[in-house]
Amino acid sequence: MKRFFRTVGGKLSLFIACILCLCLLAGSALLAVFLLEEPQFYTATEAEVRADYLSRPLRGYSYSLLADIFHQYAPEADWGNAVWQVQDGSGAVIRRSRSAEGVQDWEFRFDFGYFPSNKEKFDLRYLWGSEEQEQEGMEVYTVSFAMKEGLPMLDELALTDRLVHIGWSLRYAVFFIAFLALGLSIAAFVGLMCVSARRPDTEELHPGLLYRVPFDLMLALCVPGFLFLCVLADEATSSNAATVVAICLLGLLGANLVLGLSMSAAGRIKGHTLLRNTVIAFCLRKAWQLLRALGVLLGKIPLVWRTALIFAGVSLIEGFAILLCRYETDHLAVCWVVEKLILFPLLLTLALQLRRLQKGGEALAAGDLSFVTDTEGIFPALRRHGENLNQIAGGMSAAVEQRLRSERMKTELITNVSHDLKTPLTSLVNYAELIGREAPAEGKLREYAGVLLRQSERLKRLIEDLVEASKASTGNLEVSLVPCEASVFLTQAAGEYEEKLAAAGLTLITKTPEKELRILADGRRMWRIFDNLMGNALKYALSGTRVYLNLEEQDGEAVFTFKNTSREPLDLPAAELMERFVRGDAARSTEGSGLGLSIAGSLAELQGGTLRLFTDGDLFKAILRFPLLS
Repeated sequence: MKRFFRTVGGKLSLFIACILCLCLLAGSALLAVFLLEEPQFYTATEAEVRADYLSRPLRGYSYSLLADIFHQYAPEADWGNAVWQVQDGSGAVIRRSRSAEGVQDWEFRFDFGYFPSNKEKFDLRYLWGSEEQEQEGMEVYTVSFAMKEGLPMLDELALTDRLVHIGWSLRYAVFFIAFLALGLSIAAFVGLMCVSARRPDTEELHPGLLYRVPFDLMLALCVPGFLFLCVLADEATSSNAATVVAICLLGLLGANLVLGLSMSAAGRIKGHTLLRNTVIAFCLRKAWQLLRALGVLLGKIPLVWRTALIFAGVSLIEGFAILLCRYETDHLAVCWVVEKLILFPLLLTLALQLRRLQKGGEALAAGDLSFVTDTEGIFPALRRHGENLNQIAGGMSAAVEQRLRSERMKTELITNVSHDLKTPLTSLVNYAELIGREAPAEGKLREYAGVLLRQSERLKRLIEDLVEASKASTGNLEVSLVPCEASVFLTQAAGEYEEKLAAAGLTLITKTPEKELRILADGRRMWRIFDNLMGNALKYALSGTRVYLNLEEQDGEAVFTFKNTSREPLDLPAAELMERFVRGDAARSTEGSGLGLSIAGSLAELQGGTLRLFTDGDLFKAILRFPLLS
């Protein structure tokens, strides 16, 4: 069912059902209000109510008929479904309609009094009950009417007769019908709003062709339509026979227009564009953009000039306001001039002092901690702010100097301790080799000497890496930059590690460009970078996978790309892998110090290049960039 109502046929059926329910609701509500104002529908018979409502237009026509006769007109036509005759006070017929011959039963009679002595002014009075009594000198005339059988013509009398019959038949049921129509109208309207801008097989919105038209513009275009319908309805009331039909048709058009707007509004609400897609919102956005642009433009103007411009603008606005004032203009103008003469120097002085503080803040933001803000001769509150800026600069200078001293001491400590450790470690390595050579072929002594030698070599490499990482991070390494062919490093790395990678179950795939790419680098330091990256792949790549080593040109740079599939899950961010002592092997079960990538990054920066790491699942990628020599 839901899918059907999202189709064009389903929406159309809901639309028609909603229109019909609304028409039924409007008709039943109007009839209920009318019946509540006419209690005779509940106290009299249908014939009495019919006679009362038919007598009203007939009485008015009787007056017009007598007036025509007294003015020597000769009306003889029937009045729609009514035939008539006019009798004088003696009962003689003085005029009748063509169809009145043979009529014996006259349903309606109206008596009128006429003063023939007053020839200048036509004075015709309706005699009924106690409103008017027959007076001396008055001639009495009787107008009688009879209805044609079945009321065959669609005129005011037939329409009144049928409406009275409908009202009488529904005088009790109309209230239940009104409530039922109200419930059905709400249900149909809610259902129509729910399926608006929807299609059967998708939950995406499809608002229609008019979706991009601003909603307030649609409302503005529909308002003249509503007014036009109201004018047509007002004009339709001038013809009694067509009043009900015309009003119903105009109400139907209005209901269609309202439902169409409601469906468009429902689609816009679902898409959250009801307020955003309006001419008013567009104008407000443009006004806000203009204000922001003016704010940016004012922000680029120096503080003193900006203050002067704002002051001048406010003063001009006040001046125009004074000119438009009708009372005490001269006195206001004098006060305005005096006020501006006093305020302008004060504001200008304040702007100049604020400019001093602004320069101090800009100097601190730029890292110039030696800048001193001049606080002499400025307001007390601003002076305290300037002194705080100077104290911040002094405190930051002391903190930076202490931080640098701490870093230097840390570097010197690592270097000195590492140097002191290398001397006894070298002796351990040498004696371990001697023990291995002198040890007997049988026994555990040769095995112990091998373990001692292997662990001593590992400790020696760790100390060397630690010293090199410390020097590289502080820039204490000597770097000799010379022009180099970039592909040479790739070829050297491939030749050095191809067999080692194959022994570990890894396949090396290299790719170099056809043209020559020259960079400025230190060959020894560059090889250390390649050695660390290739060694990293050898230690941590998954056996049975490929290791890619590519060189290409991008945006005036030589780009080396190292890619491999990690054996262990890479649950660390790529940036964290560049830190010291961080390893891809969280269990730290493999050899390595966790300093290789950090050393490679520092060496690349010392040579004017960059090293960036990227991870995607188990894919590890290192990208090394160096500017090309022109």
